[in-house]
Amino acid sequence: MPDSEENGDRILVAGAGAIGSFFGAQLAAAGRDVTFLVRPARRAAVARGLTVDSAQAPAQLAHPRTVTAAELASERPFALVLVACKAFDLDAVAREIEPVVRRGALVLPLLNGLRQLDVLDAHCGADAVAGGTCFLSVRRDDDGTIVHRGGAARLTFGARGPLRVPADAVEALLTCPGFTVHRSADIAAEMWAKWVFIAAAAGATGLVGGSVGELVAAGGSWLAEECLAEAAAIAAAQGFPQREEALASARRTVTEPGSELVPSLLQDLRAGRRTEAEHLLGDLVARRPDPSPGLLDAALVRLRVYETARSTS
Repeated sequence: MPDSEENGDRILVAGAGAIGSFFGAQLAAAGRDVTFLVRPARRAAVARGLTVDSAQAPAQLAHPRTVTAAELASERPFALVLVACKAFDLDAVAREIEPVVRRGALVLPLLNGLRQLDVLDAHCGADAVAGGTCFLSVRRDDDGTIVHRGGAARLTFGARGPLRVPADAVEALLTCPGFTVHRSADIAAEMWAKWVFIAAAAGATGLVGGSVGELVAAGGSWLAEECLAEAAAIAAAQGFPQREEALASARRTVTEPGSELVPSLLQDLRAGRRTEAEHLLGDLVARRPDPSPGLLDAALVRLRVYETARSTS
């Protein structure tokens, strides 16, 4: 890390949505110096307080520290930037954090998919960008409460090549009681595994507009399984064949009767918000060597129609 006396091991969380708020709150509760990068319109709401409703890791921040992009250049250096924005905000966020990275910060993106690595590498340099992914079921309610359900949250990170900081230092900075941290020797494989799962879950539920449990109750288990098989085939064609135990676990999750799992893409769809369809599904099907379309493409078409209607209404 850069000189700890200078940066105090400070953490910048770029994105105060459900994912960023959850991890930022856990790190702050553990005594880390956490600041949230927010849009001016969101600043007052975030600064009023942050509550995580969780059986495993409840947390409450009375007055989270916030900063806007215009103020970053005058901030003291940060050691780490957790990028947890929506995918459609990624290009803007990558530009905004450039001053922070120039002063020595490491960037750890927690988005699904892979496009974020190319974008952040272009703005920050590959030696400043680690690979990362996370596993948790979380949402932000209308009152701003972060609701965490399901099992314990996990954050996985790893180097994709030479990094400007030691992995031991990153692991030590991230380790806290609110979630588990795993340092992977093959972070690309971990990211592909998460992408395969979330693309199948988001594609299947986004196509029918219902939760996993609703999809299964309607006789749609086969649809979720086919989306999973398509995503796994794309990963294998890109040199990342999926382990059978990982596929079996994903298959159980996306076909579980009575499941209340609602992927964030479906949450956004139901709320009439912009979705991450192009990042999650568009980028994935574009990597398929076989041009024949499948169910993931059908889901993408359905979501593109929705986005067009949403933007013109």
